[in-house]
Amino acid sequence: MNNVENKNDLNKMSDLEFGKNKVEMMRYRDNSLSYKLGFGAIGCSIVAGFLCLNSFNPSTFRTMLAILLNIILLLGGFLAVEKTRAYSFKGSIAMIVFGVICGLRIFWIPLNIIIQYGQWVSGGKGDASAYPYLGATITTTNMNQLYYLPQSGVFRGVAAIIFLAAAAALFIVAGYLGMVRSRKLTTYLNSIKK
Repeated sequence: MNNVENKNDLNKMSDLEFGKNKVEMMRYRDNSLSYKLGFGAIGCSIVAGFLCLNSFNPSTFRTMLAILLNIILLLGGFLAVEKTRAYSFKGSIAMIVFGVICGLRIFWIPLNIIIQYGQWVSGGKGDASAYPYLGATITTTNMNQLYYLPQSGVFRGVAAIIFLAAAAALFIVAGYLGMVRSRKLTTYLNSIKK
């Protein structure tokens, strides 16, 4: 193994020998790229979840569903990331599924925030029909309070969409790379058994 990692010996190897040794090293090293991408996806999903939870009315049934979905994505995503780190094919598929779920989440709360905010603004910022959807951080006009984000529902919705799209892309890329590497390692290990 030490000879393989020495750059001088890598230059003397044929492509076939280098490929076998690279796959051999996978037995002893974690799938760190998928692991890091997966944790990046989890982080983006959490930020998007907080943006959404902070922007719509917390006293609705959607709040409970959004919180449960965030918990499932957080815990399930963490489990899938850990399995993918060990070259698990099923863990990689789970990461792709979580990426698709994050992509579909774009069309639920963030888009709803943008639409309801547009209706609220067009109604003169006093339209009572938007209050069941928008939270107090958007509808409160008391500017004496400290706000960490702009009150604009469009800004909050677009920011949540960007973070969810990033989470979806990172989950899918991490899952795909995990699948490719898992297949390579499985094929190599099966060839050793023969």
